Amino acid sequence: MDKNAMLAAGAISGIIGLLVFLTIHHFWIRPIWFIFPPGLFIAVLGGLAVGWSYMEISAGLPPRPWTTLAVVALIGAILTPAILLAHTRPSPFDPITGNIIPGKGRETLVRIIFELLLTAMIVGGLAGWWIGGSPKAALATALAGLVFAIGPGHNIPLLGNTPSEAKGLIILLVIVMISALTLVEGSALLMRV
Repeated sequence: MDKNAMLAAGAISGIIGLLVFLTIHHFWIRPIWFIFPPGLFIAVLGGLAVGWSYMEISAGLPPRPWTTLAVVALIGAILTPAILLAHTRPSPFDPITGNIIPGKGRETLVRIIFELLLTAMIVGGLAGWWIGGSPKAALATALAGLVFAIGPGHNIPLLGNTPSEAKGLIILLVIVMISALTLVEGSALLMRV
């Protein structure tokens, strides 16, 4: 196992995920390329965290070509509690204005912290422990869960129960699939080089 290859593939998958997000957002919603510079920094750091998680759990994943599907399923499992919790009450977000509903700022922050970030870290940690069988795998995958919640999952608590939810989930799925494919196949390619 080449640790550097997995970390590099993670960073590349983060960058690719960001570019996919910005491209889809450009054509389907509206251009937001101004977030590229800070997004690139976050994507690389987040990708390194995801690469570390992949390194810690890869021995417990099925062999290629099934590895990519397993990673997509893992990310889906990590984000599912937040998606379900987003349906427990009305959204604090007004999709027409693109703003938080007045007076809902504190509720929004609490929902993001507890219903998105915390659940992603807990499920990620449990999954890492189960797949990787070690505290290190649990920690790495909890961190990866946090990364996916902050990155492609950031709108989950805002879009639940809104007309924009389906569009948000489609974008999330495309990003996760392409990022997972880049991570798995990029790692394999970089290990051969």
